Amino acid sequence: MTIQVPAGFELAGVHCGIKSDPSRLDFTLIHCPRPATAAGVYTQNLVHAAPVALDRRRTPTANFRVLAVNSGNANACTGERGLNDAWAMVGQTAAALGVHEREVLVSSTGVIGQYLPMEKIGAGIQEAMSMLDAEGNSADSSSSVQMPFSRARPASDWPSEPGN
Repeated sequence: MTIQVPAGFELAGVHCGIKSDPSRLDFTLIHCPRPATAAGVYTQNLVHAAPVALDRRRTPTANFRVLAVNSGNANACTGERGLNDAWAMVGQTAAALGVHEREVLVSSTGVIGQYLPMEKIGAGIQEAMSMLDAEGNSADSSSSVQMPFSRARPASDWPSEPGN
């Protein structure tokens, strides 16, 4: 499956070992070579994952460059270590892509209450960085973009107004 990558963005998805099944991708990088605007809509719940706490402090921003997403581990209910791991994910991603840490956002989805396997995340960052693709031709890229969701849903299927 090939996806249409928005102009000005690159993406790559890989299996780095967060999920046990090697055929299931579990890490994605979405990169914008030039600064872009990013905003977020976050849970109102007092209990939220470390990436939510981190990204809330950084958005909105006009200096977004990279989104690093892992699937299989939510990094939720992990306390101070989880927040430190989210910041480490930011730092490793920024270093790999040569951007400033303030230009990186992170997201995690999956099992709650487990610490991120940072060695695997680091390997995923390096592998995905080497595969960034602006054309969307990589099967890895197209599959990984779907990984946090139960099924892909084209924008044309989304409700036009809240509650629809």
